[in-house]
Amino acid sequence: MIGVKVFDAAPATVSGKTLILKIGNTANQTITFDGVMDTVDKVNAGLVGARAYPSIQNPLYFYIRADIREAPGSLQVVGGTALLDLGLTARTVSEKSEDELIATVAALPDPNTIVEYEDPDGVLQDFYAITTVDSFSNESLKTQYMQPICFSGPVCVLEGVIINLQGARVPDAVITASLVSYPHEASGNSNVTLDPVDTLSGPDGRFSIPILQGALIHLEIPAIGYSKNLTVPAKSFEFITDLVVDLDYRYPLGTEV
Repeated sequence: MIGVKVFDAAPATVSGKTLILKIGNTANQTITFDGVMDTVDKVNAGLVGARAYPSIQNPLYFYIRADIREAPGSLQVVGGTALLDLGLTARTVSEKSEDELIATVAALPDPNTIVEYEDPDGVLQDFYAITTVDSFSNESLKTQYMQPICFSGPVCVLEGVIINLQGARVPDAVITASLVSYPHEASGNSNVTLDPVDTLSGPDGRFSIPILQGALIHLEIPAIGYSKNLTVPAKSFEFITDLVVDLDYRYPLGTEV
């Protein structure tokens, strides 16, 4: 990570003290705490080229991250009278020069099981590596560092039951969802591919398909002639019969259909 973990000292503790930082090749920047403004807010109010993020994992800390998150970006803790209070030491942090433990996951019965965890500061443009520890506490070498571009975002599981005219449930029917309009996150648009996703109904005709909340999708079920634009709600579960149908959507001018 190109940044530092900082103890979130109370405003009164660092009142009148300073923190001197240097972002990349820019000039030194001095932040003087006033004893009134929250420490994180004070850093963000006076720092250019970097930003402070409260820690999700440990509310006693926050992170200061450089805006440039790869080489040749760097963040240098130059000095200041508040270093001790903030738990900092003078040093320069560059790409992958320091590690921060994100999470420890116990072994799972199914090795193919996906494990998710929250990023400690809610900023995903960091580099992640994984190691394993055996029953004798021997730790493996780290994997290569990887940098995700986004997180999945909250999903809603859409569910329904496919029944034919005779009232019989239809197995193995194809259900396809195609993206019409991107979902929106508080931090900006999600990074979503344009490729459709599909699933099949089970032996009882029931199906479920997880879709990002906030997306406008075109849902098709050819077996029953179902073809509608639907807005995925901001909830974890919904029957397609309860979804709002977008009757006003028009394809953009110039689009060939």
